[in-house]
Amino acid sequence: MDRKTAPSLYGRARDFARRHRGLYAMVRTIKYGPFMGIRNQRQRFTLLEQARANNWRVLYLGSGGRRQPGMINLDITPVTGPDVVGDGYRLPFRDGTFDAIFCDYVIEHVPDPEAFLRAAGRALKQAGVFYLEIPFLQPVHGEPSDYSRWTRAGIEAMAARGGLQVHAIGLHMGPAFTMFWLLKEWIALLLSFGIGSVRAVLAYILGWLLAPLLILDLLMLHLPGADELANGYYVVASPRSPDDAAGPGARPFKDRAS
Repeated sequence: MDRKTAPSLYGRARDFARRHRGLYAMVRTIKYGPFMGIRNQRQRFTLLEQARANNWRVLYLGSGGRRQPGMINLDITPVTGPDVVGDGYRLPFRDGTFDAIFCDYVIEHVPDPEAFLRAAGRALKQAGVFYLEIPFLQPVHGEPSDYSRWTRAGIEAMAARGGLQVHAIGLHMGPAFTMFWLLKEWIALLLSFGIGSVRAVLAYILGWLLAPLLILDLLMLHLPGADELANGYYVVASPRSPDDAAGPGARPFKDRAS
């Protein structure tokens, strides 16, 4: 049954799974399988260690059913089981509430990303840390609400318009992941003749068959120029202060745990 023709049945099943963490984890494993790929998580894990060591108050923005332990999980809908239901443009917290905010591949689904960043910046303390994962070479997903992709320069420009100072941009998902995703979607589209339900089944099967390509990112994540074919970037930023008037890069990021 095509989920577009029976949105209520599909939606109820999805929402039930999202409200049960163990079940949702199992469903995601079956659904995505190798699609998670090999990711550069070093910066993320470093910040999480700092958060635990320093008892930071941390917001997970746009949890979408992917609840993170030790964080306040916020999503726009209650069906995903967040701790707090709220709008990313108008976060239900006082200014300067959080030491850190994490946001993973959500911003491409936001029609006004600069307003989204400004709201997050207000919720952060002045020395707070905003960790984002942002797409570059990714096919359209999460229709109909998929709006944007960014280069490194585009990320810095967007962050500046959103009132943030970028301290680091790095490769999160590499060229092999880009090739894997594009190739499976390309073959699925070709062989399905554009029939949506057939294409979805083929893309799922091809995800498993083409999974060995992902191993190449063990090498390619470290190659010079790999970021030009990045599937996604990680970004570390903080609220801009008057001292940042010189523009991007004016204020170095300081390890607050040191």
